Amino acid sequence: MDATRTTRQLEETIDNFEKQKIKDIKNIFSEFITIEMLFHGKALEIYTAAYQNIQNIDENEDLEVFRSSLYPPDYQSRLDIVRANSKSPLQTTGSLKSSLKTVQVRKFKC
Repeated sequence: MDATRTTRQLEETIDNFEKQKIKDIKNIFSEFITIEMLFHGKALEIYTAAYQNIQNIDENEDLEVFRSSLYPPDYQSRLDIVRANSKSPLQTTGSLKSSLKTVQVRKFKC
């Protein structure tokens, strides 16, 4: 009698263990598949948006922008702007001497 009862308890324990194992595996795979579907769904959204952006590129307009960047409108006008904003060598030397005097005076006052 004792052996039969122990055998039944052992069979119940094994059955319960198998039921729990099946539930756990089912939950693990369900969560894994859900996560993978979310990942691939989001990837599909991103790829769709990228594809639409690529299709919206206007080749002619892009080519015009590229061509205009190759040949700046007027080199002479750019040179005039640089000349107007730069100082002559004499002005630079004078301002350099005055800033050196200021530094020397500050050095001695401290």
